Amino acid sequence: MAQNEAQKLQEDLGMNITITLNVPVVLADGRQLDSLTLRRAKVADLRAVSRLEGDAAQEIALAARLAGLVPEDMDALDLSDYKQIQDWFRYCQEKPASAIRAD
Repeated sequence: MAQNEAQKLQEDLGMNITITLNVPVVLADGRQLDSLTLRRAKVADLRAVSRLEGDAAQEIALAARLAGLVPEDMDALDLSDYKQIQDWFRYCQEKPASAIRAD
């Protein structure tokens, strides 16, 4: 199965979401980022970022981890795009993947 097909299947199952950026960014490695695919967070992800000081630093590191980026890449995001990520976090905290599939 191609990666895009696998991502689509995971998205259909409520495991991932692809966010189209309002303001595309150029990453440190020169790639242009037009969208982000985020997977659902696990407790292990929270544990991994909990060593960082401050809620903002933890949230940014968590978003980067779920998107397969580094926290420095997140610094380039427009605030409206970061808000889309925060909205996804809130949605996942409120609903299990099975409920997302039903939406």
